Amino acid sequence: MKRTSNGVVVLTVVSVFLPAEGKDLTDREREGVKRHAGPATGPAGTCGLTCIGNVRHRRSEEISGSPWGVSCHWITDKHDLTTEQQLEQLATLGAKWGFLVPNWDLIETRKGTYDWNGPAHRLDDAVHGMVRRKISPIIQIYGGNRLYTPVSPVDVPPGVEVPKLTTDSQAKKAWFAWIEALVRRYCAHVKVWEVWNEPNTEWFWKPKPDPQLYGRMVKEVAQIVRSVDSQAIILAGSTAHMPLDFLRGFLESEGADSFNFWSVHPYADRPEQTEDDIRRVQEVLASYKKSPVVWQSECGFPSNADTAGWGYGGPWDEVKHAKWLLRRFLCDASIGMKVSIYFVLNDYPALLEGGPRKGRMGINRKGLHSGESWERKPAAHAFANLAALIDDRFETKRLRLDFAVVEPGPYAPVSARNLRTCTYIEKQTGAPMICYWLDVPMRTETKAGTIRLGRVDQEMRQPVLVDLLDGRVYEAVGRRSTDGSIVFDALPLADSPLVLCSASVVPLSQTK
Repeated sequence: MKRTSNGVVVLTVVSVFLPAEGKDLTDREREGVKRHAGPATGPAGTCGLTCIGNVRHRRSEEISGSPWGVSCHWITDKHDLTTEQQLEQLATLGAKWGFLVPNWDLIETRKGTYDWNGPAHRLDDAVHGMVRRKISPIIQIYGGNRLYTPVSPVDVPPGVEVPKLTTDSQAKKAWFAWIEALVRRYCAHVKVWEVWNEPNTEWFWKPKPDPQLYGRMVKEVAQIVRSVDSQAIILAGSTAHMPLDFLRGFLESEGADSFNFWSVHPYADRPEQTEDDIRRVQEVLASYKKSPVVWQSECGFPSNADTAGWGYGGPWDEVKHAKWLLRRFLCDASIGMKVSIYFVLNDYPALLEGGPRKGRMGINRKGLHSGESWERKPAAHAFANLAALIDDRFETKRLRLDFAVVEPGPYAPVSARNLRTCTYIEKQTGAPMICYWLDVPMRTETKAGTIRLGRVDQEMRQPVLVDLLDGRVYEAVGRRSTDGSIVFDALPLADSPLVLCSASVVPLSQTK
């Protein structure tokens, strides 16, 4: 993937952010940033169901654990918002994982001296602030330092000429010392360390990707990390997409026995398009006797057509952005992903990669918060709904279900073959939770069709339907069939996830 996955176009010294009033935006950019007030309107509200309230959002401190996290690139750097304000954004989403990328270049500006909380990069504040909010930090070890790997002033990120970093004796010694100092400082709070970013791409692994060299890097980094914390979890991979040749090359390298889990960045216009590729990654890992549990350490989707850092399909808007996030995370859960990280917390400046202004500075619009106002986009509301509802009270489990499309609504032609599900049971009671949606291109409109859902065998007391897009909760009327299972004759059907579950598991606010 060329710069489109996370678009790490941090400017040469520190990240620079556009001010809230939108200074330096073109007229086209200002016109393109059309904000929704609050969440997008969910499809279930168009079906005449009785609304009984809304999902009550829960802060990270209120949630014991979940797979859901957010990439917090630049939360440590200079910004219109303080690090503390951005941490509050994260906590009010209910995120349980926060992804950080310490900038060695900003922490060691004089050889042998580390400033962990300087004015340009406040890593201490970010890590300790997450811990106070019961958010688990993940740290990616990535990037060079111009003190040891000199580069052109226009090169970003600085010093990623990987062969020099791993073979030049002075650079390698300094890099290893930096890694050890980093792990020693934060090992009490950070248990997961990812090695490098998208090493299968030329943008992040110059001059050419090399799985053997990457394997050696993973082995050496893992040795340093585990010399400090023997129980540390090492993520390898961090690949753009799911390249099987690169994975096999790594698994035949000297780093093959040095990692715990493989991580991927499954970008696509529709989340479901990557499902088969992820399953193939799991199969290859299992064939080499490695854990088939894959971590999703980066994904994202633009909320606006005038965006940097994206190379698929379009057009896009804030409603589609929210639907994509929900579908991505539930796709991850349905195929056994351990953790799902959304990229990114806030919009940020990045080079435009297409259109008449290609190569000029624009804005990467994948953020959960707007780059002009720093307010929540609909996707942030959707994230908060999901995080409040689905946590470690539940475990995924395949359930026997029958679906039939009664009325396709605006999605015609569709059938049950287009239906995707992610099903859970509550650990304590065994009660089912059924998440379902249509695998079709996302639409801005939120009208719904109708499905019949049958053969729900597990006990579901006082069933309700939760619309994850806007958080509204509705009565769900079912009937007992002759075989004793429950049948729901008229549930809404849409291109964003809806959740059928017991009312007792929903944190409910009576506000409608």
